[in-house]
Amino acid sequence: MTPPERREPGDRPTEHLPATAPVAREAVVAGEVVDPLWAERLEDSVRSLKGLVALLAVLALAGIGLSLYALLRDEDDRQGASRERVARLDNRVDRLEGRLGSTTNGADVARLKDRLETKADTRSLQELSDEVQQLQASLDKVSSGDDSSADAVTQLDGRVDELSEQVEALRSEPAP
Repeated sequence: MTPPERREPGDRPTEHLPATAPVAREAVVAGEVVDPLWAERLEDSVRSLKGLVALLAVLALAGIGLSLYALLRDEDDRQGASRERVARLDNRVDRLEGRLGSTTNGADVARLKDRLETKADTRSLQELSDEVQQLQASLDKVSSGDDSSADAVTQLDGRVDELSEQVEALRSEPAP
């Protein structure tokens, strides 16, 4: 077997490249590379995070405590409606709706509307009030003993008496 010719990799893309020897690497020791300032900064960051976590834990516990207190206090202050009370109110509403439905129907509403339309308006009431006042004034005038009306009544009374005498006289005369 003859060794293949050395060619550039771009000449024959499907040909295998010859194996090469591995490169020796140097071993690095971790202890020598550690920076002392970096460790100190890391320690400060961890300490700060511990403080923040402790603060958040205290705030979370305080929030839970306040919410429990508010929840328990609300139950004591306000006694919610029991199921029995809700059922009684529901029955009462049903009864009232039943009474409302049985008493009010279209005929009642139409009858009430007709009655309201036939009622007198303000102007008609004022005219009626004026007429009543005029009649009251006339009645007061007659009952106050006005001389002219009293004289007229006396004259009529006298004439009625004269007519009565004439009728009696005519009856007592003999017939011819």
